[in-house]
Amino acid sequence: MALDKNKYIVKFAEEGLDNIAIAETLLFELKEGSSGRDDIATLMRALHTLKGSSRMLEFKNIELISHAVETVFIALKEERISLNDKAIRLLFAGLDEIKKGINKIKSGGSDEEIRAEIFQKELISLSSNEDFELPSDDIQAENNPLEDEERSKTNKLEEAKSGSIRISLERINEVIRDLASLQSLEITARNIAKDTEAIDAATRQFSRLAGLELSWNSPLLREFRAMELLVSKLGSLVKNYALDVGNHIRSAYDSVVTLRMLPLSTVLDAYPRFVFNIASELGKKVEIQIFGSENEIDKNLIESLSEVFLHMIRNSIDHGIEKPEERLAAGKKESGLLVIRCIRESGNMKITISDDGKGINTEVIRKKIIDTGLVSKEIALNLTEEELINFIFQSGFSTSSRLTNVSGRGVGMDAVKSNIERMKGSISIQTKAGEGTMFTISVPLSLAALMGFPISAGVMKFIIPANFVDTVILVDAKDIITVVDRPGIRYNGKIIKLFYLHHILKIPVSEKRSANFSVFVVIVQSYEETVAFAVDQISSMKQVILKNLPSFMQKMDVFSGVVLSEDYELIPALHIPTVIRMARRTKTIDMKKRHVDYERTRKSILIADDSAPTRDVERDILEAEGYKVDAVTDGSEALAAAKNFHYDLICTDVSMPNMDGFQLTENIRKNDQLKHIPIIIISSRNDEKDQNKATALGANRYIIKSSFSDHGLVTTVKELIGDANG
Repeated sequence: MALDKNKYIVKFAEEGLDNIAIAETLLFELKEGSSGRDDIATLMRALHTLKGSSRMLEFKNIELISHAVETVFIALKEERISLNDKAIRLLFAGLDEIKKGINKIKSGGSDEEIRAEIFQKELISLSSNEDFELPSDDIQAENNPLEDEERSKTNKLEEAKSGSIRISLERINEVIRDLASLQSLEITARNIAKDTEAIDAATRQFSRLAGLELSWNSPLLREFRAMELLVSKLGSLVKNYALDVGNHIRSAYDSVVTLRMLPLSTVLDAYPRFVFNIASELGKKVEIQIFGSENEIDKNLIESLSEVFLHMIRNSIDHGIEKPEERLAAGKKESGLLVIRCIRESGNMKITISDDGKGINTEVIRKKIIDTGLVSKEIALNLTEEELINFIFQSGFSTSSRLTNVSGRGVGMDAVKSNIERMKGSISIQTKAGEGTMFTISVPLSLAALMGFPISAGVMKFIIPANFVDTVILVDAKDIITVVDRPGIRYNGKIIKLFYLHHILKIPVSEKRSANFSVFVVIVQSYEETVAFAVDQISSMKQVILKNLPSFMQKMDVFSGVVLSEDYELIPALHIPTVIRMARRTKTIDMKKRHVDYERTRKSILIADDSAPTRDVERDILEAEGYKVDAVTDGSEALAAAKNFHYDLICTDVSMPNMDGFQLTENIRKNDQLKHIPIIIISSRNDEKDQNKATALGANRYIIKSSFSDHGLVTTVKELIGDANG
């Protein structure tokens, strides 16, 4: 079946021009020298998305130039080339040529009119650090202004005759925000109804007491009874009015939100052709089955999901499904099977993408993280399958030994993670060697509405989005076990960590529990990690209207939005992936043992390392021993932190941006207030000169990462500063 490109051109053009705008902005920052490696990764993601969309819609020339520009930034990221002014001009010219192609397509033309092969040749030369030239500015034939004006008039006339009108998404969003603000009317009506019920009850009680004191035909008693009937009638009217107001507001809100809904087929219909093209290019045979594409979801989510699907399907075909001869040798059918299922579940859309390929080889991941120095060999050998799989979501991480037009080039799964988090969604992975992999994505149907569980932790209330919740249970104190000084519970045959939500979020507790307490526990899952959160109270799941965070909360990553309660309170909705990350860094102490003196006397350690996994590993080891731990990404941040807070010990890497570990050590020793702080250098450098230099500058210990172990680190720390509370 031939693909009807016309259905997708408007969206392709909008997304393509947005991605070029991102690339141009970051390229300007590169030119000015104000960008870093994260900006290059963002730029590469934008180009990779543009390339993938072009491939799907068979705009070959745009795909060629996008791929060539991306290749230049791969070389830049790997420090094989540098960009001078001439190179920057070539890159801008390439992006302009892509824009020219997109505009040609928008106006009904073709991208065949752009100079793809010329730009590809020069960009590839640049990426290979060879001589290149700037393509000459060929004079292109301009459209006749009179023809453009006539075409515009014709389009407007056809639109006027149409049975429908175009409304911008922003206009719909404005109406949704206005309707959401009317929620306060419903709350006011409910409160008036409650007050009227109270007046009604008081009037009836007063009338009853008056009847005991006055004769049955007393004029005063007749007035009381008339008032009682009137207040009762008023109470009934106000109660019905409150119900009607609520129903009408919700009905109008749901109707307007529906205008923003599109079927998933909007993106999924193009995938059979896309899968065929990718599989053919890789010499593979792949069948695709799609179920539930008629389900509708918010347009804002559709666009982000399109990028997620693109990356995941490409990865399944490229890395998961084997070539025909490999499948036959393994006793499988010659053709691989890719299945996409879309199901509505309690206000959420659950999407599974599964293949019957070779699965994710966790041993390959283990070897990769050892080879690249992300963690030591000893730590890597003890990582579970779930922990290993989580590494595929890190920026730049890839187990592929080759780079192709199809390969994600290390910008695939981290882009998936970022997009899903922006959609307030979750993702989990199930894989079995030799049998295949299944990704399960859960996102809300709309960013404006949310199914969630109202909970309280300490003195505060929150909403936990339902798509992260596995189950809710009530746990007795006797069922809470301790594993390495951390509470845990048994769930589905496993022991999972238990965190007290008020402890993670540093919320005061209003009352003490008895020794034989029971606690509500919410089991949540995000990125193959399952944890348990202990909360004080929890209510039944319900749908709420989610509003944007107010300005003073917008930098709080732990929240994804707010909900207006019946008491006019702003109740934050928790961003569960962020809460889990905070929980990992929190030393959770059994409630029976926690006391103020313990926190006051705990020793503090500062970690400086530009590798996030290394920081996390060192933090977890030290926090497990009871130390307070802060972590920063370079020497300059460490020096600033040491000047502002008290630390008993500093652990630092050597190679870091801005200020390296040697410079940090030297600055610490020159400062009269800081020079007494012990310093441990933890580095992959094993040269004796580096070790001697560290000693000369004043470092107390030097640990080589290749021989790093948790026992060795803890022993060294205790030699220098003693136990956490010693």
